[in-house]
Amino acid sequence: MADLRQRKEDFVSGLTGGSIEEINAVTSVAFCAYICWNLVNATVRDGSVKYIIDFMFNWCGILLAITTYSGAPLYLNLLLLVPSLAYWFVARRTSPEMAKVKPQRSHEKPQRIEDEMTLIKRPFITAYRGSMMVITVLAILAVDFQIFPRRFAKVETWGSSLMDLGVGSFVFSNGIVSSRAILKDELSGRNTRFPNKLINALKSCGTVLVLGLLRLYFVKNLEYQEHVTEYGVHWNFFITLAFLPLVLVFIDEITRYVPRIVVAITISVASDLLMVFDERFMSFLITAPRNNLVEANREGIFSFIGYCSIFLWGQTTGFYTLGNIPTKNNLYKASAQPIIKAKEPSVWDKLTSKTPLSGLLTWSFISLSVTQMVFAWHPFDISRRFANLPYVMWVVSYNTGALSIYCLADKVFGNTSSNCQISPALEAINSNGLFLFLLANVTTGLINMAIPTIDIQPALAFLVLFLYASFVASTGLFMKRKELFIKL
Repeated sequence: MADLRQRKEDFVSGLTGGSIEEINAVTSVAFCAYICWNLVNATVRDGSVKYIIDFMFNWCGILLAITTYSGAPLYLNLLLLVPSLAYWFVARRTSPEMAKVKPQRSHEKPQRIEDEMTLIKRPFITAYRGSMMVITVLAILAVDFQIFPRRFAKVETWGSSLMDLGVGSFVFSNGIVSSRAILKDELSGRNTRFPNKLINALKSCGTVLVLGLLRLYFVKNLEYQEHVTEYGVHWNFFITLAFLPLVLVFIDEITRYVPRIVVAITISVASDLLMVFDERFMSFLITAPRNNLVEANREGIFSFIGYCSIFLWGQTTGFYTLGNIPTKNNLYKASAQPIIKAKEPSVWDKLTSKTPLSGLLTWSFISLSVTQMVFAWHPFDISRRFANLPYVMWVVSYNTGALSIYCLADKVFGNTSSNCQISPALEAINSNGLFLFLLANVTTGLINMAIPTIDIQPALAFLVLFLYASFVASTGLFMKRKELFIKL
């Protein structure tokens, strides 16, 4: 048992990752699956068949992308897209009223212009978050099998990988979700006092912190493999998630005067400058012994700054994507004042009051440009281990770009808040994201203790992963149909 544990730890240690271009190609399968589902969905009437098709596209397509077709993701896109287009074309010819795919008008009167902001459900955000969660859930188990390429697993210190991107994307998407509460306060004009915010944050982080401590206990006492340089000896990703709401309470006081995006950039750059210009600090991060609690968990503690930055970027994204109409300066701050009601808006107000698509395209261009400059001039590579500036900007530029593409897809298919066409599989995992993420972690642990995953042949490994995906997806759909929503 001890030998197997050591082999498993070696299996996920010392990795250097792969290219960003390949990561983009692999994750494009998730978007392609969403396109295919939209093409086929309108022509299928049987509910059970719809669920099967949905699962095959949005779960099995992604599973194939990170395993069997990991070396040829663009070929997999063609295998998904060509039959779907052919089916849609035939169905359109035979049943035009069912299969005609074009932007659909809202049920509201065309001439009516809304002059009050409300928070609405955005199908493209659900699809984006759901796809990201599916990739994450599949990868946390697949990484323990040889069928999952080592270049997709988390890197040791420097480099980029699919799983490194997944961790940051999870935090970014949580930031988008949290912005809804901030916008609600803006709409109601409520100004929650700091003590009340702190109490609410403690309630929010308490459950997740317990989960993190339970994970620590089981890892230390059940001979489960661990990778110390990932977060540290005691720290884990649940602990990072638990502390985010608590720290954001104090940052909220600063954002009364300074936009969140400015705070995000400032803390990320400041921590990065410390790494770049202080050789002793860099040496401490990489080679120092682990003699006390801080030294033992230095990766988790220091990377937390970068994750705070990513979370704030996500909140900023929510400000211009969750409202029904553009509000004043929503490109960089929470606002409930419709720009159409502003008296003679200035040029600045016009430039920074955006619809979701224009806001996403604006920040995608800015973040991608900054990312390329950081990559060109920064002395170090991307590091998920320390969540340095290159890592933060990579995660931000990827996620704003991905959201832009999903938003464009909804424009093409006419998916709006009033005509909401969302994959049930993606909506289900999005509705209970943190609970299903926890369930996936527990299931992953049980499978690892039950079978020697590192020695399983590819065909059997794929079968195990398929059954695991079926279990998590079915649980999510069952909870959605029973309207069970568990907020941890």
